[in-house]
Amino acid sequence: MTPRKVPVDWDDLEMALTTNAGEWTCYLDVRTGEVQMVPAHCLDGDGDWPSEEEIDAGLAAGHLIHVEPLGSSVEYGWMAEFASTVGDARLRDLLEVALNGRGAFRRFKDVLHDHPAERERWFAFRDGQVRAAAREWLAENEIDATTAPPRRRS
Repeated sequence: MTPRKVPVDWDDLEMALTTNAGEWTCYLDVRTGEVQMVPAHCLDGDGDWPSEEEIDAGLAAGHLIHVEPLGSSVEYGWMAEFASTVGDARLRDLLEVALNGRGAFRRFKDVLHDHPAERERWFAFRDGQVRAAAREWLAENEIDATTAPPRRRS
């Protein structure tokens, strides 16, 4: 099958891939490249959100593709991978300790808060990981993006 050419909204796709699955349900509209983000509690069609019937019809017609979030275990893996790249042994140890047990995400961010250069490096690393995940998701769904991803700060 030939990949579908879609003008992907990269920022929204990346947000959909990293959103909390319990809060949002996301769909890529292959006709427009836009991501429809529907609050989980609004699938009844109230307000400005599409109804469950509209979503089901879009899925059946092939206009919508469900965007399954990557999940916290993927981002946790990114944090562990990043921590292993930190040159300062003391900071690396602090990050590795922060990743143990409940609250790891908050502790990891708290540790980086006091190290602005490494914090910026973390954001650049994470942006790269999310971008790679978006490219992989598009390939898995046989989509050829006709738009380039936006440039990130360096």
